[in-house]
Amino acid sequence: MDEITEQDGIEFLVNERDKVYFDHVKIDYVRSLLGGGQFIVLRV
Repeated sequence: MDEITEQDGIEFLVNERDKVYFDHVKIDYVRSLLGGGQFIVLRV
């Protein structure tokens, strides 16, 4: 079963079996020079 997780007003859909990989992490959004961007998972 999937679970919706919210961080800084952004909702993420995480599969239950992958949930263990998201414990104690911070998700950061980084913009590129060409105007796009990507989410980066940081371990804390």
